[in-house]
Amino acid sequence: MSSEFTPQDGSCSCYSNTYTINHTPIARFVCHCTICQDYTGKAYNDVTVLLKSDLSELNIDKTRFRRWKMPPNISRGLCKYCHKPSIEMAVGGNLVLVPTDNYPNPDALPKPSMHLFYNRRVNDIDDGLPKYEGFVQSQTMAGKVIAQGLYKRVAKR
Repeated sequence: MSSEFTPQDGSCSCYSNTYTINHTPIARFVCHCTICQDYTGKAYNDVTVLLKSDLSELNIDKTRFRRWKMPPNISRGLCKYCHKPSIEMAVGGNLVLVPTDNYPNPDALPKPSMHLFYNRRVNDIDDGLPKYEGFVQSQTMAGKVIAQGLYKRVAKR
C-alpha cells in the first residue's frame, strides 16, 4: 500500500447504501465474536475503523441500525434490501467501522493488525497475526490499536 490513499466508494452488496472513504483507516482488525458472526453471516468480520469525518457522501438512509448487545457499544447497520452489512457506528457515531467487503479495492488498505475474540473462532487461522481472546483482552487491544491510529493521525498534522 502506498502512503497516499486513493478515495474509494464503499457500499453494501446491492449498492443501496453508499459512501466515499477519503482517508486511510486508523485501524483494521479481524473480529471473531459471535455478534460479528451474526452480523456478517460469516466466521469473522474483517473491519476497518475510520473517523466519521473520513467519509463523505454518506447515503445510508436504507440502512437499518441495530444494537446486538448491551451496553450498546456499536450500532451495526444492515441494508434494508440486501440485508448485508452496510456500515457500523461507535462512540456516538464519531467512529465508523466499514467491513472490508464493502471496499471496491481492499488491497489498497492496510493489512489487519490482529484477531479479536479468537476464542470464538470457527476455524483456526495461521497468518502470524496476534490473537486475543475474551472480552477484556480483545477490547483492550482494540482500544489500544485505535488510540495508536488516532495518535499517528494527530502527529502527522
